[in-house]
Amino acid sequence: MAFSDYFALTKPKIVPLLLMAALGSSVVAARTIPSPSVLIGVLVGGATASAGALALNSYLEMGMDAKMKRTMGRPLPSGRIVPPRNALALGLGLVVLGVIVASLTLNVLGTFFIALGAFIYVPVYTLLLKPRTSWNIVLGGFAGSCAALAGWYAVTWSGAAVGWILGALVFVWTPSHFWSLAVITEEDYSAVGVPMLPSVVGPQAASRYIVVNTLLLIPVSLLLAFYLSGLGLFVYLGVAAVFGVLLLWTNIKLLRKPTKSNAWLAFKFSSPYLAVVFLAAMAAAVLHG
Repeated sequence: MAFSDYFALTKPKIVPLLLMAALGSSVVAARTIPSPSVLIGVLVGGATASAGALALNSYLEMGMDAKMKRTMGRPLPSGRIVPPRNALALGLGLVVLGVIVASLTLNVLGTFFIALGAFIYVPVYTLLLKPRTSWNIVLGGFAGSCAALAGWYAVTWSGAAVGWILGALVFVWTPSHFWSLAVITEEDYSAVGVPMLPSVVGPQAASRYIVVNTLLLIPVSLLLAFYLSGLGLFVYLGVAAVFGVLLLWTNIKLLRKPTKSNAWLAFKFSSPYLAVVFLAAMAAAVLHG
């Protein structure tokens, strides 16, 4: 039992993307760096609650993880955390702590969306949707949208349309990202009976869904341009358009040849795509002033 094992329960590669969405939305809402209390609530509270939700996901899926090649080496299925209820306690504690930090530093809506994100990810996505429907990641993607909405509403309750555009950006990005990974791990999901889209329809059909989803993602990302002007508008449009086309190129390459290597390329590019687009949104909002 080591700190690194408990840290791994929180899936630390996912949390930074959620924080980027939350921070990006708060900067766009404020058109500058938000106040220290907002930063603490959004970053510390959001990161803690998200880490807790991810740890609970690790606990609830440890039986499934033990049967999948990609995940059997994780701390719980490999037996490195004993007893397993320690992971349950960690997850619950982090979610509660994160919501408390948010409630002490953010307004009601900012706190609400941080709590809602954890709720959607654990009981709604992990327990209800994932084992039952191939639409699991589509509907469960709203958990990530809650990070963007928390960042927006922590700053202002006005201009809600822009906040929801940022939330929609995360929502529509999620399937392209996770379906690409699921193409790689198709056999694992089939073995444990999880109806992830590629294991239900096959890699070729799933690749078509990924392309269609990205064709929807690109115009959603460009909607933010209506909120910007001047140099900020050109900065954002340039970055969003270029990275959208590059993401689409990786998806089309996967469609033409649905191999695991091409799926890995699409998956790996989709992670920086979201971070770069939110960084561009932050830069554009500050330039917009």
